[in-house]
Amino acid sequence: MAKKTKNMNKSTSKSEKTAMSMPQIEQNSKSIRIPIVTGKYIAAVLCVFVVLMMGGVFHYQGALRTTSAEKTELENLRKNNEAQSNQIEQLAKATVNLQADMERLNSLDAELRRIVNNEDTTNTSRAGLVRPPITSNERVEPQVQLDINDINNVVNNLQVAVKVREQSLIELKEELLAKQARLATRPSIWPTAGEVTSRFGWRSSPSGGGSRDYHPGIDIANSIGTPIVATADGQVIQSEWYAGYGETVQIDHGNGIVTLYGHNSQRLVRSGQMVKKGQIIAYLGNTGYSTGPHVHYEIRVNGTAVNPATFLN
Repeated sequence: MAKKTKNMNKSTSKSEKTAMSMPQIEQNSKSIRIPIVTGKYIAAVLCVFVVLMMGGVFHYQGALRTTSAEKTELENLRKNNEAQSNQIEQLAKATVNLQADMERLNSLDAELRRIVNNEDTTNTSRAGLVRPPITSNERVEPQVQLDINDINNVVNNLQVAVKVREQSLIELKEELLAKQARLATRPSIWPTAGEVTSRFGWRSSPSGGGSRDYHPGIDIANSIGTPIVATADGQVIQSEWYAGYGETVQIDHGNGIVTLYGHNSQRLVRSGQMVKKGQIIAYLGNTGYSTGPHVHYEIRVNGTAVNPATFLN
């Protein structure tokens, strides 16, 4: 029996190990017995845990690298998007400015048309030709997609074209205004309505007796009080009683041209006053040396009387 007990003790000592615990407080030692199989299990679990931890670390590092690359790509896309947005905004502003320029050119074109009094009645647009409508039988050409550089080139070319056209129209306007001013100062309209009773040049003297005298103007007869108008723009240089002409008005039109209106019943302008073509300056009368109600009308060029018929329309 004692031998069997001894063998069992030996067997137990082979399959178990004794761990000695030395508590600091208690002097007595205690032993904890851990089976070898359990230790192996614990070691295996620890190895698996370490492997999983290392795999997690590697996966986390890879995810970080991927996230960083994606973040960089997103930042680049954001910058490109902002740059394109700025370009589009600049193009939009340029388009608005071009539209305003074209509207200004249209207004200038309309003003020129008013100056020349020749409105266009054809089917055209002031900004260019009007395209005819496309019918169902016509083939529609595919639209060309332009990139941002092509659009910039188009806008730049339009800006240059607008400036050139505007300058050309301004020069044309100045020329037309100068021509209009010259026409406005040319005595080209009749001073009043009525019958021409005496023309320019040699004539039988209205005093009778068979004599002839030189008539430096034309006489237009009508009722007393008929309006008399300035035949061109100019400045009144005389508005008074003038010898045989009676109540007289003289107007200086520049370029050496002066017109005279005599025998008026009433004067409506004063010396130094500026008048416009067609403005009423007096009323027809029978003052001065006159044989009946009429206006004596003269045109003098550099002080010499000329035939008014060469100026009248």
